[in-house]
Amino acid sequence: MQTKQRNFDWFSLVVGIVFVIAGIAAYMNPDDTLKFISICIGIGALVKGFYELWFRRGIGNLFGESSGWLLFMGIVDIILGLLFIFRAASGVVIAYIFAFWFIFDSIAEIATASYFKQLNRGYYILNLILNILALFIGFVLLFNPLIAATTLVLIIAFYLILIGIIKIIQAF
Repeated sequence: MQTKQRNFDWFSLVVGIVFVIAGIAAYMNPDDTLKFISICIGIGALVKGFYELWFRRGIGNLFGESSGWLLFMGIVDIILGLLFIFRAASGVVIAYIFAFWFIFDSIAEIATASYFKQLNRGYYILNLILNILALFIGFVLLFNPLIAATTLVLIIAFYLILIGIIKIIQAF
C-alpha cells in the first residue's frame, strides 16, 4: 500500500491569511463592517423581492389564485434592498429595519405557508418552524437593536478568523 504525500497548499495559506486579516479588520472597524453587511443584505433583499414577485405569478398559474402577501412582501423587499444598498439608513436605524423586516417577512411567510402544504408537507412544517424562529429573532432584534448589530459584526469577525486559521492549518 502506497502512502500519498501531500504537497503544501499555497492557495489555502493565502485564503487563510486573507480571512484572518478580514476578521481582524471587521473587529477593528465595526461600522464599516455593518455597512458592508447592509449592502450584501440589500442585494439579497432585491433578489428575494424579485423572486417573490415571480413566485406569486407561478402560484397564480399553478393554483389559479394570487397572493397579496407575496406581492406586498416582494415590493417591501425591493424597497428595503434599495435602502440597504444605498445606505439610506445607518447604525441603529439599520438594526430596526432588520427587526421589522424579520417580523413582517416571517408573518408573510407564515401566511403563505398554506401553498406549500399542498405541495410538500415536510417543507411546509420546516417552513413554519423556521419562520416562527425568525419571528422570535425579529422581536429580539427590535428590543435590542444596538446589541444585535454589534453581535452580528463580532460573530462575522470571529467566523472569518476561525475559517482563516482552519485554512492556514489545512495548507500544511
